[in-house]
Amino acid sequence: MKIRGYNNKSRVRQRQEEAIERQKVYDGRTPEQQLKLVKSRPGESKKEKHKLVELIEKAYKESKRKKKK
Repeated sequence: MKIRGYNNKSRVRQRQEEAIERQKVYDGRTPEQQLKLVKSRPGESKKEKHKLVELIEKAYKESKRKKKK
């Protein structure tokens, strides 16, 4: 059942629930998986790609440090 209207209280609640579901799926992915998914989409997504690459590099550097110890 689709509810129409931007300010309808039940529609607002429905959008919030959908956002929570999307966030759970997003959080379940690793940065590498997310980067692969972003690259498959049309468009540039410069900020998101940059953020994900930084997270991957940070994790790589931390794993290198742990191996040295």
